Amino acid sequence: MNDRPSNSSFIIATRNRSDELVVTVRSLVEQTVLPRELCIVDSSEETPARVEIEELCDKVGLPLDYHHPAPKGLTVQRNVGIDRVGGDILFFIDDDVYLAPDCHEEILREYDRWGPELGGVRATNPDPARPPMISILWRKLFGIGGWWPEASGRMRPGFWVEGISDSAGVRKVEYMTGWFMSFKREVLEHERFDEALSGYAHKEDVDMTYRVSRRYTLLQTPRAKCEHFQTITSRLSSHQLMRMNLANQFYLHRKNMPQTFKYRFALWWGLLGLFVLNVGRATFKSDPGLVTGMIVGAWEQGRGRGLVDPALEEGS
Repeated sequence: MNDRPSNSSFIIATRNRSDELVVTVRSLVEQTVLPRELCIVDSSEETPARVEIEELCDKVGLPLDYHHPAPKGLTVQRNVGIDRVGGDILFFIDDDVYLAPDCHEEILREYDRWGPELGGVRATNPDPARPPMISILWRKLFGIGGWWPEASGRMRPGFWVEGISDSAGVRKVEYMTGWFMSFKREVLEHERFDEALSGYAHKEDVDMTYRVSRRYTLLQTPRAKCEHFQTITSRLSSHQLMRMNLANQFYLHRKNMPQTFKYRFALWWGLLGLFVLNVGRATFKSDPGLVTGMIVGAWEQGRGRGLVDPALEEGS
Protein backbone atom coordinates (compact mmCIF):
# COMPACT_ATOMS: atom_id res chain seq x y z
CA MET A 1 0.00 0.00 0.00
CA ASN A 2 1.29 3.44 -0.95
CA ASP A 3 1.64 5.66 2.17
CA ARG A 4 1.08 8.90 0.31
CA PRO A 5 -1.47 11.00 2.26
CA SER A 6 -4.79 11.70 0.60
CA ASN A 7 -7.40 14.28 1.52
CA SER A 8 -10.11 13.02 -0.79
CA SER A 9 -13.59 11.72 -0.03
CA PHE A 10 -15.64 9.17 -1.96
CA ILE A 11 -19.43 9.39 -2.16
CA ILE A 12 -21.65 6.55 -3.38
CA ALA A 13 -25.40 7.10 -3.78
CA THR A 14 -27.12 3.72 -3.87
CA ARG A 15 -30.50 2.03 -3.83
CA ASN A 16 -31.26 -1.71 -3.82
CA ARG A 17 -27.98 -2.88 -5.37
CA SER A 18 -26.30 -4.64 -2.46
CA ASP A 19 -24.30 -7.18 -4.48
CA GLU A 20 -22.96 -4.58 -6.90
CA LEU A 21 -22.16 -2.21 -4.05
CA VAL A 22 -19.92 -4.78 -2.36
CA VAL A 23 -17.91 -5.23 -5.57
CA THR A 24 -17.52 -1.47 -5.90
CA VAL A 25 -16.38 -0.99 -2.31
CA ARG A 26 -13.98 -3.92 -2.58
CA SER A 27 -12.26 -2.21 -5.51
CA LEU A 28 -12.08 1.01 -3.50
CA VAL A 29 -10.40 -0.55 -0.45
CA GLU A 30 -7.81 -2.13 -2.78
CA GLN A 31 -6.61 1.26 -4.10
CA THR A 32 -2.87 2.00 -4.01
CA VAL A 33 -3.82 5.27 -2.29
CA LEU A 34 -6.82 5.24 0.02
CA PRO A 35 -9.13 8.23 0.41
CA ARG A 36 -9.60 9.84 3.80
CA GLU A 37 -13.20 8.56 3.98
CA LEU A 38 -16.09 6.86 2.22
CA CYS A 39 -19.68 8.04 2.49
CA ILE A 40 -22.47 5.73 1.30
CA VAL A 41 -25.87 7.39 0.99
CA ASP A 42 -28.35 4.51 0.84
CA SER A 43 -32.08 4.89 0.13
CA SER A 44 -32.72 1.12 0.05
CA GLU A 45 -35.46 -0.47 2.13
CA GLU A 46 -32.94 -2.98 3.54
CA THR A 47 -29.13 -3.00 3.82
CA PRO A 48 -28.08 -6.67 3.53
CA ALA A 49 -24.50 -5.79 2.55
CA ARG A 50 -23.83 -3.19 5.23
CA VAL A 51 -21.98 -5.48 7.64
CA GLU A 52 -19.72 -6.84 4.90
CA ILE A 53 -18.95 -3.33 3.69
CA GLU A 54 -18.15 -2.18 7.22
CA GLU A 55 -15.75 -5.11 7.60
CA LEU A 56 -14.03 -4.32 4.27
CA CYS A 57 -13.45 -0.70 5.29
CA ASP A 58 -12.41 -1.56 8.84
CA LYS A 59 -9.81 -4.04 7.59
CA VAL A 60 -7.87 -1.28 5.78
CA GLY A 61 -8.66 1.53 8.22
CA LEU A 62 -10.93 3.44 5.85
CA PRO A 63 -13.44 5.59 7.79
CA LEU A 64 -16.99 4.81 6.65
CA ASP A 65 -20.10 6.94 7.00
CA TYR A 66 -23.02 4.68 6.07
CA HIS A 67 -26.02 6.99 5.90
CA HIS A 68 -29.28 5.00 6.00
CA PRO A 69 -32.12 5.53 5.55
CA ALA A 70 -31.52 8.35 3.09
CA PRO A 71 -34.11 10.27 1.04
CA LYS A 72 -34.77 8.78 -2.40
CA GLY A 73 -33.40 10.40 -5.55
CA LEU A 74 -29.92 10.37 -7.06
CA THR A 75 -29.46 14.15 -7.05
CA VAL A 76 -30.73 14.47 -3.48
CA GLN A 77 -28.49 11.65 -2.25
CA ARG A 78 -25.39 13.10 -3.88
CA ASN A 79 -26.06 16.51 -2.35
CA VAL A 80 -26.49 14.85 1.04
CA GLY A 81 -23.11 13.20 0.57
CA ILE A 82 -21.43 16.51 -0.22
CA ASP A 83 -22.53 17.90 3.14
CA ARG A 84 -21.35 14.82 5.07
CA VAL A 85 -17.72 14.64 3.90
CA GLY A 86 -14.72 16.86 4.48
CA GLY A 87 -12.19 16.12 1.74
CA ASP A 88 -10.53 18.68 -0.51
CA ILE A 89 -11.33 16.52 -3.56
CA LEU A 90 -14.69 14.77 -3.76
CA PHE A 91 -15.24 11.64 -5.85
CA PHE A 92 -18.68 10.48 -6.97
CA ILE A 93 -18.89 6.90 -8.22
CA ASP A 94 -21.84 4.70 -9.08
CA ASP A 95 -22.62 1.60 -7.04
CA ASP A 96 -21.84 -0.68 -9.99
CA VAL A 97 -18.27 0.20 -10.97
CA TYR A 98 -14.85 -1.39 -10.55
CA LEU A 99 -11.84 0.87 -10.03
CA ALA A 100 -8.44 -0.23 -11.31
CA PRO A 101 -6.07 -0.42 -8.29
CA ASP A 102 -4.25 2.81 -9.24
CA CYS A 103 -7.31 4.73 -10.47
CA HIS A 104 -7.55 7.03 -7.44
CA GLU A 105 -3.80 7.64 -7.42
CA GLU A 106 -3.74 8.57 -11.12
CA ILE A 107 -6.57 11.06 -10.66
CA LEU A 108 -4.75 12.71 -7.75
CA ARG A 109 -1.62 13.01 -9.89
CA GLU A 110 -3.63 14.91 -12.51
CA TYR A 111 -4.77 17.39 -9.88
CA ASP A 112 -1.11 17.89 -8.89
CA ARG A 113 -0.16 18.75 -12.48
CA TRP A 114 -2.65 21.61 -12.87
CA GLY A 115 -3.31 24.92 -11.19
CA PRO A 116 -6.41 26.66 -9.83
CA GLU A 117 -8.15 26.54 -13.22
CA LEU A 118 -8.73 22.78 -12.82
CA GLY A 119 -12.13 21.92 -11.39
CA GLY A 120 -12.56 18.20 -11.99
CA VAL A 121 -11.11 15.00 -13.46
CA ARG A 122 -12.81 11.85 -14.70
CA ALA A 123 -11.52 8.36 -15.45
CA THR A 124 -11.83 6.28 -18.64
CA ASN A 125 -13.62 2.97 -19.12
CA PRO A 126 -11.11 0.18 -19.92
CA ASP A 127 -13.61 -1.28 -22.41
CA PRO A 128 -14.32 1.78 -24.57
CA ALA A 129 -17.22 2.06 -26.99
CA ARG A 130 -16.12 1.75 -30.63
CA PRO A 131 -19.27 2.23 -32.72
CA PRO A 132 -19.18 1.81 -36.51
CA MET A 133 -18.40 4.89 -38.58
CA ILE A 134 -21.96 5.04 -39.95
CA SER A 135 -23.26 5.44 -36.39
CA ILE A 136 -20.76 8.21 -35.62
CA LEU A 137 -21.62 10.06 -38.83
CA TRP A 138 -25.35 9.80 -38.09
CA ARG A 139 -24.86 11.16 -34.58
CA LYS A 140 -22.70 14.01 -35.86
CA LEU A 141 -25.25 14.84 -38.56
CA PHE A 142 -28.09 15.17 -36.05
CA GLY A 143 -25.93 16.51 -33.21
CA ILE A 144 -27.09 13.85 -30.75
CA GLY A 145 -23.70 13.00 -29.32
CA GLY A 146 -22.70 9.56 -28.16
CA TRP A 147 -19.43 7.81 -27.32
CA TRP A 148 -16.50 7.07 -29.61
CA PRO A 149 -12.68 7.29 -29.48
CA GLU A 150 -11.14 10.76 -29.76
CA ALA A 151 -14.54 12.49 -29.92
CA SER A 152 -14.66 16.25 -29.38
CA GLY A 153 -15.73 16.14 -25.73
CA ARG A 154 -17.92 19.17 -26.48
CA MET A 155 -21.56 20.02 -25.91
CA ARG A 156 -23.73 20.28 -29.02
CA PRO A 157 -26.45 22.98 -29.32
CA GLY A 158 -29.25 20.45 -28.69
CA PHE A 159 -27.71 19.60 -25.28
CA TRP A 160 -26.08 16.35 -26.26
CA VAL A 161 -22.37 15.72 -25.63
CA GLU A 162 -19.84 13.98 -27.85
CA GLY A 163 -18.29 11.72 -25.24
CA ILE A 164 -14.70 10.52 -25.49
CA SER A 165 -14.74 6.75 -25.02
CA ASP A 166 -10.96 6.52 -25.43
CA SER A 167 -8.06 8.88 -26.11
CA ALA A 168 -4.30 8.81 -26.54
CA GLY A 169 -3.77 11.48 -23.90
CA VAL A 170 -5.47 13.72 -21.37
CA ARG A 171 -8.38 15.65 -22.90
CA LYS A 172 -10.38 18.69 -21.87
CA VAL A 173 -14.12 17.98 -21.73
CA GLU A 174 -17.36 19.88 -21.19
CA TYR A 175 -19.12 17.08 -19.33
CA MET A 176 -18.70 14.19 -16.95
CA THR A 177 -20.85 11.12 -16.45
CA GLY A 178 -22.00 10.05 -13.03
CA TRP A 179 -20.37 6.65 -12.80
CA PHE A 180 -17.06 8.45 -12.11
CA MET A 181 -16.67 12.16 -11.38
CA SER A 182 -14.30 14.09 -9.14
CA PHE A 183 -14.20 17.76 -8.17
CA LYS A 184 -12.29 20.17 -6.01
CA ARG A 185 -14.28 21.12 -2.95
CA GLU A 186 -14.52 24.76 -4.08
CA VAL A 187 -16.40 23.70 -7.22
CA LEU A 188 -19.25 22.40 -5.10
CA GLU A 189 -19.56 25.75 -3.37
CA HIS A 190 -20.78 27.12 -6.73
CA GLU A 191 -22.69 24.17 -8.22
CA ARG A 192 -24.85 21.36 -6.85
CA PHE A 193 -26.91 18.57 -8.38
CA ASP A 194 -30.38 19.68 -9.50
CA GLU A 195 -32.92 18.12 -7.13
CA ALA A 196 -35.79 18.93 -9.48
CA LEU A 197 -34.64 15.88 -11.47
CA SER A 198 -36.28 12.88 -9.79
CA GLY A 199 -35.62 9.16 -9.74
CA TYR A 200 -32.44 8.12 -11.48
CA ALA A 201 -32.38 11.68 -12.89
CA HIS A 202 -31.49 11.19 -16.57
CA LYS A 203 -28.58 13.52 -17.55
CA GLU A 204 -28.26 15.11 -14.09
CA ASP A 205 -24.53 14.45 -14.32
CA VAL A 206 -24.13 16.21 -17.68
CA ASP A 207 -26.23 19.12 -16.42
CA MET A 208 -24.13 19.68 -13.32
CA THR A 209 -20.75 19.21 -14.95
CA TYR A 210 -21.56 21.33 -17.99
CA ARG A 211 -22.33 24.17 -15.58
CA VAL A 212 -18.98 23.54 -13.88
CA SER A 213 -17.18 23.61 -17.25
CA ARG A 214 -18.33 27.20 -17.79
CA ARG A 215 -16.18 28.23 -14.79
CA TYR A 216 -13.43 25.59 -14.52
CA THR A 217 -11.38 23.22 -16.68
CA LEU A 218 -12.56 19.60 -16.69
CA LEU A 219 -10.32 16.73 -17.77
CA GLN A 220 -10.52 13.08 -18.78
CA THR A 221 -7.40 10.98 -18.35
CA PRO A 222 -6.76 7.59 -19.99
CA ARG A 223 -4.31 6.73 -17.21
CA ALA A 224 -7.12 6.26 -14.66
CA LYS A 225 -9.37 3.29 -15.44
CA CYS A 226 -12.83 2.61 -14.03
CA GLU A 227 -15.16 -0.02 -15.43
CA HIS A 228 -18.90 0.66 -15.38
CA PHE A 229 -21.18 -2.36 -15.41
CA GLN A 230 -24.37 -0.32 -16.04
CA THR A 231 -26.69 -2.41 -13.92
CA ILE A 232 -30.30 -1.95 -15.02
CA THR A 233 -32.81 -1.69 -12.17
CA SER A 234 -35.46 0.62 -13.60
CA ARG A 235 -39.04 -0.53 -13.02
CA LEU A 236 -40.34 1.83 -15.69
CA SER A 237 -41.52 0.56 -19.05
CA SER A 238 -39.63 1.75 -22.13
CA HIS A 239 -42.63 3.98 -22.97
CA GLN A 240 -42.53 5.75 -19.61
CA LEU A 241 -38.73 5.89 -19.61
CA MET A 242 -38.68 7.66 -22.97
CA ARG A 243 -41.35 10.13 -21.76
CA MET A 244 -39.21 10.98 -18.74
CA ASN A 245 -35.99 11.19 -20.75
CA LEU A 246 -37.54 13.63 -23.20
CA ALA A 247 -38.93 15.74 -20.39
CA ASN A 248 -35.45 15.96 -18.84
CA GLN A 249 -33.92 16.76 -22.23
CA PHE A 250 -36.27 19.72 -22.77
CA TYR A 251 -35.88 20.94 -19.19
CA LEU A 252 -32.08 20.87 -19.32
CA HIS A 253 -31.98 22.45 -22.77
CA ARG A 254 -34.07 25.38 -21.53
CA LYS A 255 -31.95 25.63 -18.40
CA ASN A 256 -28.50 25.54 -20.00
CA MET A 257 -28.74 26.64 -23.64
CA PRO A 258 -29.72 29.96 -25.27
CA GLN A 259 -33.34 29.74 -26.44
CA THR A 260 -32.62 31.13 -29.89
CA PHE A 261 -33.82 29.61 -33.15
CA LYS A 262 -30.46 27.91 -33.72
CA TYR A 263 -30.50 26.06 -30.39
CA ARG A 264 -34.20 25.21 -30.43
CA PHE A 265 -33.88 23.87 -33.98
CA ALA A 266 -30.87 21.78 -32.88
CA LEU A 267 -32.99 20.20 -30.15
CA TRP A 268 -35.82 19.18 -32.49
CA TRP A 269 -33.42 18.16 -35.27
CA GLY A 270 -31.62 15.91 -32.79
CA LEU A 271 -34.90 14.38 -31.65
CA LEU A 272 -35.68 13.51 -35.27
CA GLY A 273 -32.38 11.66 -35.52
CA LEU A 274 -33.06 9.83 -32.25
CA PHE A 275 -36.58 8.94 -33.37
CA VAL A 276 -35.26 7.24 -36.51
CA LEU A 277 -32.76 5.30 -34.39
CA ASN A 278 -35.50 4.26 -31.97
CA VAL A 279 -37.70 3.02 -34.81
CA GLY A 280 -34.88 0.64 -35.70
CA ARG A 281 -34.36 -0.39 -32.07
CA ALA A 282 -38.07 -0.91 -31.51
CA THR A 283 -38.26 -3.16 -34.58
CA PHE A 284 -35.20 -5.16 -33.56
CA LYS A 285 -36.31 -5.55 -29.91
CA SER A 286 -40.05 -5.81 -30.60
CA ASP A 287 -40.52 -2.98 -28.11
CA PRO A 288 -42.89 -0.30 -29.49
CA GLY A 289 -42.56 1.70 -26.27
CA LEU A 290 -39.26 3.09 -27.54
CA VAL A 291 -41.25 4.87 -30.27
CA THR A 292 -44.56 5.59 -28.54
CA GLY A 293 -42.73 7.07 -25.55
CA MET A 294 -40.88 9.49 -27.80
CA ILE A 295 -44.05 10.49 -29.63
CA VAL A 296 -46.01 11.13 -26.42
CA GLY A 297 -43.03 12.82 -24.79
CA ALA A 298 -42.46 15.16 -27.73
CA TRP A 299 -46.18 16.03 -27.80
CA GLU A 300 -46.18 16.77 -24.07
CA GLN A 301 -43.05 18.91 -24.22
CA GLY A 302 -44.23 20.75 -27.32
CA ARG A 303 -47.27 21.75 -25.26
CA GLY A 304 -45.09 22.89 -22.35
CA ARG A 305 -45.65 19.94 -20.00
CA GLY A 306 -42.29 20.22 -18.18
CA LEU A 307 -40.70 17.51 -16.02
CA VAL A 308 -42.60 14.26 -15.51
CA ASP A 309 -42.18 11.51 -12.92
CA PRO A 310 -43.94 8.33 -14.15
CA ALA A 311 -43.21 6.55 -10.86
CA LEU A 312 -45.26 9.14 -8.97
CA GLU A 313 -47.97 9.08 -11.61
CA GLU A 314 -48.31 5.34 -11.12
CA GLY A 315 -48.45 5.80 -7.35
CA SER A 316 -45.29 3.78 -6.65
